[in-house]
Amino acid sequence: MITAHDLADAAERRWVQRFEAHLDQVPVLIEFLRGHRVPLQAGSLNERVTGGGGEAPVPFRLDPVDDADDLWAALIEYTTEVGERLHMPLPHSGNEIWRANTIVQGIPAHLGANGARRAVFPIVAWLIDHAPRIHPLELTDSEDHLFTLIRNLSARYVVPPIDRPAHRRVCTVCGEQAVRVAWLLGGTGEAECGTCGATYAPEGNENS
Repeated sequence: MITAHDLADAAERRWVQRFEAHLDQVPVLIEFLRGHRVPLQAGSLNERVTGGGGEAPVPFRLDPVDDADDLWAALIEYTTEVGERLHMPLPHSGNEIWRANTIVQGIPAHLGANGARRAVFPIVAWLIDHAPRIHPLELTDSEDHLFTLIRNLSARYVVPPIDRPAHRRVCTVCGEQAVRVAWLLGGTGEAECGTCGATYAPEGNENS
C-alpha cells in the first residue's frame, strides 16, 4: 500500500532530479556564452572609428554577454535567498565580487570562458549539495525564474529543439488527454498533466 510518506518521498526525488538537471547546465551555458562572443562583421579591434560623432561600436554582439550576465544574476539572487533562509554562509567563488550596493553585478569582464565556468561551479555544487535542505523551503517563484531562464538559454544556444508529439498523452490519474512535456534537459525530463498536475517521466525517445 502506498502511503503519504511514500508519495512525499517520490515528490522529493522528482524535485531533486529536476533541481540537479537544471543546475548541471549552468557551468556549460556560462562557459559557452562567455566563449562565443560573436564578432561583428563590420570593423575590427584594430580599425579606427571615424565620423558620426557618436560612441564607438562594440566589437562583438552583446546578446551572449547579456545572457550570461542575466543567468549569473539569477543564480546569485537565488543562492543568496537560499543562504538567507538556511542561515548559512554563501559558497566562495574565487575573489569575484557578487554585489555592489546590493545589486548583483554581471560576470567580471576579465573572466573568459574557463574563468567564468570556474567561478560558477562552486555555487552550483553548493546548491546541489544542499538540495535536501532547500526542497522544504519551497522557493517556487525563484526556482521557476532561474530554471525557465536556463531552459530558454539552453534551447537558444546549445540544445536541439524538442521533438514534441502531435497528440498529448492520456493522464492515468484524471483520464484527460492533457499530458505534455514540462521540461527536458541533459537526457532527463518530466511530463505533466495540464489538468490535475500529475507528473510522468518522458516515455522512451518520444519526449512526451
